[in-house]
Amino acid sequence: MEGNKNIFMKKLIPLFFIFICMRIFSQEYHFDYSVESQENQTKPNKEKRISTSFYDTRNNVYLQLAKYDNRLRASIYDKDKYLRHSFKVTETKGSVIFEYTHTNDFSKSKNYSFSKNEIIEVNQIDSLHYEVVVFKNKKKTKRRLTAIVSLEKSKFNYLEMYIEHSKTDEMKNKIKQYLDLTSNHYIITNIKLDYSEGYSSEISYKITNVDFLLKLPEKLIIKEYDFFNEFQK
Repeated sequence: MEGNKNIFMKKLIPLFFIFICMRIFSQEYHFDYSVESQENQTKPNKEKRISTSFYDTRNNVYLQLAKYDNRLRASIYDKDKYLRHSFKVTETKGSVIFEYTHTNDFSKSKNYSFSKNEIIEVNQIDSLHYEVVVFKNKKKTKRRLTAIVSLEKSKFNYLEMYIEHSKTDEMKNKIKQYLDLTSNHYIITNIKLDYSEGYSSEISYKITNVDFLLKLPEKLIIKEYDFFNEFQK
């Protein structure tokens, strides 16, 4: 499955995109970078996963592709508005079609956190390397996870940490406190993760320039989030 996905991604980036949408649009997103992440899990089993997302630096949103049961879907996560916009993705005659299907509204649960009692601590190793430690309690006696985050200077800021924890925004903001973002831009290039449950992995990122638009209809179709129903049609 990963082999087919990689072939699709190679075709996807240089193509012009065709969009099936309504005639009147409420908002458009311009994606100018693709972010390919490769995760190499070392514990408890050795596994390799590759995924690709697209980043809109103007709106600070990203488009994530997912494949399940041979069906490909795309989702735009607009964190500022707590909205997730879904698209059906199909290939036809050498082009890729994105068809808007629905939107999930998470505004009612925006303040809920599965890790509200956990403490985030960030320590600077040097100007481009930081240790992120998540403690299970306020006494800091037990660790949930440790992450070594590597940065490099870039043309734009991309400091998102897509790891399995609900406080990744807090981690990102604590790292940003060490950085001079008025004079420089930074991207995350590598994360080494160690969870207390025995899970370890390393995630590396490859960023490439792209140029395409996705547009939303004026009237959004609001639905409850259901992972499996995303891929039914």
